[in-house]
This record gives sequence, structure tokens and C-alpha cells, in this order.
Amino acid sequence: MIIGIFLKYYKTYSAINYIPLSNGQSFNGIVGNNGIGKSSILEALDCLFNNSDFNFNTSVLKSGIETALPHIVPLFLIPKDSKIIQPENIELAKEYSDFVWSISEKDVLPQNKEHLQAIFKQIEILERDNLKDDYFLIPLGIEHNRKIDLSIFNVKKLGELLVPDFEKSNQKIPLEKLDEIFFPILNDIVSYFEFIYIPNDIDPSTFTNLENQHIQALMGKTLIEVIEKCVPRKEITKINSNLNAFLKELEKVLVEYSFRTSSNRQLMIRKANVYNLIIEDFFKTRKLHKKQSSHWLEVNLLSSGEKQKAIIDLTQHFLQKYRKSSNNIILAVDEPESSLHMSACYEQFNSLFDISEMCSQLLFSTHWYGFIPTISNGNVCVITKNDKSKHCFDLVSVSNYREEIKQEIETSNGSLPYDIRLKSLNDLIQSIITSILSNEPYNWLLCEGSSEKKYFESYFKEEIISKKMRIIPVGGATQIKRIYRNLLVTYDEFKKDVKGNVILLMDTDTKLVEFETKNNEHKHLKCYRIVNDNVQKKIILVDVHKTPKAPKTEIEDALCGKLFFETLKKFTKDTDVAEFVESIEEDKVTDSSVYYSLDISPKKQEALSKIFKKDNFKFEFSEKYCELIDESHTPPEWITKLKELL
Repeated sequence: MIIGIFLKYYKTYSAINYIPLSNGQSFNGIVGNNGIGKSSILEALDCLFNNSDFNFNTSVLKSGIETALPHIVPLFLIPKDSKIIQPENIELAKEYSDFVWSISEKDVLPQNKEHLQAIFKQIEILERDNLKDDYFLIPLGIEHNRKIDLSIFNVKKLGELLVPDFEKSNQKIPLEKLDEIFFPILNDIVSYFEFIYIPNDIDPSTFTNLENQHIQALMGKTLIEVIEKCVPRKEITKINSNLNAFLKELEKVLVEYSFRTSSNRQLMIRKANVYNLIIEDFFKTRKLHKKQSSHWLEVNLLSSGEKQKAIIDLTQHFLQKYRKSSNNIILAVDEPESSLHMSACYEQFNSLFDISEMCSQLLFSTHWYGFIPTISNGNVCVITKNDKSKHCFDLVSVSNYREEIKQEIETSNGSLPYDIRLKSLNDLIQSIITSILSNEPYNWLLCEGSSEKKYFESYFKEEIISKKMRIIPVGGATQIKRIYRNLLVTYDEFKKDVKGNVILLMDTDTKLVEFETKNNEHKHLKCYRIVNDNVQKKIILVDVHKTPKAPKTEIEDALCGKLFFETLKKFTKDTDVAEFVESIEEDKVTDSSVYYSLDISPKKQEALSKIFKKDNFKFEFSEKYCELIDESHTPPEWITKLKELL
């Protein structure tokens, strides 16, 4: 897997740029305006893996190649047990990887600290997900002349670590040593992965031909291998023998005449010639067709959008139903939504997500943001330019993209442009409306945050499959309000044709976000709050603008009391958690909601709130809670109510 890439003087990129692509997920998008450099990233990887042309940045012509030293250096995340790295190169890979995992700012040149900080953000997430012990982290690529390059990681400290008798005066590993040391590892990686690049301007009718090398890569076998099974070498030898016997018979008849070649050597039929002839006469005459009612229509005659869809369909079918394994495939697609209608875009990206789960990695560039809220797991690299026309890169998780975009805007002083926020909302609405209008509709549950999403994914795991349910965290009650109002406007136009359901769910906060809803009028669009009802002594769903409006109720208050308490006991290494657990009479804990089951006083509520405000505790707790859910567990009543609404 490629989690990032250094590009220096490649196409639109000048100087050194580090572009983060993934935090370990296989579904990875690149978004940004036209001409920003999205396709350049995919082309650079194609250059590395498939020896396509190295396209220089125009400034190289002025400064000269030897001065600019253009390079393409991916940052690879490779499982240690994958056998990608050959046994004789494992020790070197480990040493280099350990150096990268533990590198500090003082180890690199001052001008490269900015790039290293971007990598630190990714490393923090990778370590949080416990990937450090099981994965090599290896930045390794090529210069313009295909010599080895390490980008910002070729530093003095690494030289002292890996190069015997390293010259103290050297600030980095000499170029001749780089090839000697690192070429075997790069060769292992490039030899293992099959990088398949589908550019935006590709001719679909050519790409979908069976003799195309990319199609054969998707199949996992070449046509030569297929033909060889039908016409093995011994059959060709037999043909040659029989034909020679035939010519000898003729010689006996013709006496002084013989059918011979012009040279003394009498050439035989070659295996390669036979196989190429079969490909030419059998396969090249067969073009991909699509069934249209009772007829078959050649792909070349389809619309531009349908051609684009055919490429993705073909890819999906080969990986899903033909290949035994596709773990070594990295698929790169440039603008998969090109020429597609909006409703078709939705299905296209869902197919891409399915493909990403079957291969090592899917990389794609796009202008269409509608996929972001429809995908359960993945990353998006947002590319922009600042006032000085310098590239800026923000890596966002699609599982909680609104929360992350909100945080990025706050930390970057608004450097993420307004249109990204606008597109993410508009395309979200378009995605939802389009999906609930289809004949096989999706169902949606929009909640406030990523911990809520975790609980709902566990409670609704059957519905996610059987009812094509999507659970999306949108980043708080204010966003719930904003999205509901936008959905309402569009929903009113199409309500007669709506088949799927949309439910928006928010907490009951101290500072309550209130707005009018039309739950009674709209069968398929509902918006609720969860709240502790002190009269019924249970959690209920209420319309946002209706009573009760207190007490403050968060998702953790609405969980099963016994399971909540069992989960808390898993965190008693934390002193605050241990004190809280000791304050609860365990024998009195019931299956009712936490608020009532644990009989939480205002003082205990304050202590519990303090615990859940600790860094990442909410998410870690939600993961552990969901692990404890088994078949014997009865979902809370309000969860059952949501299931009924679907």
C-alpha cells in the first residue's frame, strides 16, 4: 500500500511536495480543482511501476535536470508477513523502516520539516491503530534517470546507520551507494505489485479488449498462458513432426525436387508464432459487448458515460469472480465519474469501494464529492493552493469527514476553501436523494459523531447488508439541522417517488439546537432527538422541537447499563475510571439505559463526563462496547424503534 508520495519537479509540482494519500485504508480519493495536480500523482506512480515517461515540471528546463533532481518517491506501508520483501532483504527493510518510524525533525534538513510534520500526523494514526509492530514503513522511489532516491529521508543519520565506514563529512548517502543498498528492496516491491492505471482519456473499446495488458493483469493470467493450456508445446512439436513427414513423402514423389527454406536450416513452426496467430485471428476479432434487452451492443457504440461504467464493471467482475487473489493489485482511476449522470456516479463509486476491498489499494482522482458520505471507510486528499500558489494537502477520513474538515478549517485558519464545504454539503444531499429514489434504494442514518457511528454499525449490521443502510457522522447537532433543512427542500420535490428512508438523530444538549421538523408529513424523512424521559424512566425518540427538552442526553447515556458497566471495567487502569466503577453498586446495575441503570447523580455525571472528554476515550470505549455485543444481548428499546422506522 502507498500511504503518501514525494514528488519533486514532476509535471505541475515544483520543488519537493509530500502528498498524503492514506492512513492505512485501501479506498483513497484525490479531490481538487482542474489543473491542481490530481492526475499527476497517478501518472507518477504509473511512471514508477510501469516505466511510462517521466514528465518534468517546466521549471526544470530553466534550472537543468542535474540541478533540479526530479524524483518520485512513494511512502510504502508493507505488512511484515506478506512476503513482499524477499528474505535476503528483510533485515535491511527492518533497519530502514525502524529509522523512518522513529525519525525526528532534527534528523532532516530545516526546509523539509514541514513535509515530516505531515507524515507525523499519519504515523500518529497508524500507531493508534496498532500498525507499527506489523508493518514496514518504507519511503523509496526513483530519480528522473531511474536511479534510487529516498527524498527527504536521505540524511546523515541514515548513512551512519546503513553505510559501513560512512564519511563523517557526508550529509547524505552518496548516489552510487543508494542503488547498491536499496535497489533490491525497490525491485521486490515493484515486482510484487501490479499497478493498473486507467487514465481519463483512455479509449474504453481498446482498454476492454482481452489482448490489453491491463485486462490480462486483472484476469491474473495472460492470453499466452490461456492458449498454452489449449495448445501445449508438445502439440506444436507434433505438428512440426507431422508436417516434416508430409514433406518427406513429397520428396519421394518429386524425386529431384523438394520444398525447402532458402537457407540450409529448415525452420519449424515456433510456439510464439502460433500463439500470436491465435490471438490475432481469435481474440482481436472479439470486442466487448453489453447486453441491451435481447440484443448485444458493442462497447464502442455506448455513450461516454456507459463506456466509463463498463471499465469499472469489467474490473469488478474480474477481481470478484475470476481471480483467485488480487492482494497485489493497486488500481488507479482518473475521474471515474467522467461523463456519468449524477445518479450513475453514486453506483460507480460504490462499485469502486467494493473493488477497494478486493485489492491492495484503490487510488482515484475526482471532481465529484458525492462519494464522501456514501463510503464507510477510506481517505480523501484535498489539494488546494494558497495565496502564494503553493500546493497544500489535507488528508481527511471519509468516515467522519465533516468533523475533520471542521477541525482542519479551525487549525488552518480557513485555508480550506469555502467551496469544499459547500460541495461536501451539496453532494451529500444529492447522494442521499439520488439513492433513495432508485429501485433498490439505500437507507440512511445520520448521527452527530464517529463514536455514535460505531454503536449504530454494530446494532444495525444486518440492516447495513439487507437494507443497504448507510450510517454517516456529520459533526454535531448544527450540521444535523443544516442537512435536514437542505434535505427537506429537495425531498418535497420528489416525495412521491421516494423509496428509501432518511433518519437524522441528535443528542439532547444543554444548549439545545432547535428547529421545526415535519416528521408527521414525511413518511421517509425523519429527524429526532434521543432524550431521557424521567416520567417513563427510559430513553425515547422525540421530534427535535418537542418536549421533553431535558435532561442533557448523549449517546453513552442511552446505551445498555450492564454492557456499559462491563465496558468501563476494561478501562480501570485509568484512575478516574477506577474511582467511578468503585462508586457504582454493581449488583444493582440493570439492562435499562445507563442514565437510570447506574443511578447516576449529578456529581457522578460530572465525573463520567470528565472521563469521556479525555483524548480518544469516546471512540476507544465505543469499540470495546461493540466487541462485547453478542447474540444474547438485547438492543435498547429506542434502537428497536429505529429499526422499525427503517
